[in-house]
Order: sequence, then C-alpha cells, then structure tokens
Amino acid sequence: MIAFKDLKDILKLAIKWEKKLKDFYDVAEFALEDKESKGVIVVLRENLLRNLHILEHINIADYGTTEWVRYASEHREEELIPVKRITRDSKPEEIFHQILDYQSKLKDFYSTIFKSLITDKQKELFESLVKFQEEQIYETTNFMNRFKT
Repeated sequence: MIAFKDLKDILKLAIKWEKKLKDFYDVAEFALEDKESKGVIVVLRENLLRNLHILEHINIADYGTTEWVRYASEHREEELIPVKRITRDSKPEEIFHQILDYQSKLKDFYSTIFKSLITDKQKELFESLVKFQEEQIYETTNFMNRFKT
C-alpha cells in the first residue's frame, strides 16, 4: 500500500505514467517497420498528447483542499509499463493488447483513488480521469477491431 499526502502527488504520478505510455509510442513508431502499425501508433500518440496536455494543466486549487491521506493499491511502474517487448515484426494487434493492458491499469488506479476520496470536487476530478482512460481504451479498441477485419 502507498499513502498519498496530497492530490498533487497523485496527479504527478499519473502524468508520469501517462508519459511512460507516450514513450512507448515513440519507441514503437521508431522500431516498427509495418506501415499500418506505425500509422496506428502515430494516431494513438497524438490522442494521448492532447489528453496529456489537459492533465498537465489541471489546476489543483479548483478541487478544494488537497491535503489528505488515503491508501490505494500499490502500483509499481513495472506493472503499468507493458511487459512484452515490441519487435520490428510486431503486428498492430500485439501492440493494441499491450496498450490496452497499460490503459486498463491506469483506469483501475484512477478508480481506486476515486473510491478513497471524500470531497465531491475531488471525486469529480478522478471520475473525469477514469472517463479519460475509458475514452482511450475505447479508441484503442476501435483501432484494434479495424485491423481484425
């Protein structure tokens, strides 16, 4: 279990993990030879960058007092960063599954924090972060379904 002393710490950690996903996209685009796979990575990274910009510019003060201590399930970076490696021969479906796993773990993290919060404004923030991840999962799933056909 890990204790967070304030909302700012949680958002910093969330941004760090979202940036790890962006780094994964960067490496994937560079490493992949398959044009289809590269195209998918470019689109997903652009969507993530738009969402990351919003996340980085959240004004914590808008959500009331940020000092609180709650416990959430521990998430190590190794658990969130895709375990499998991508290779030059990786197909879009392999990449999608790794990305979906990462996004699902982030969503679970946000949900856990949401359940631990007391104030409505803070709950709204983390509810929006859960929805943010749900949208990313939806987009990734749609891309994956396109390539299955």
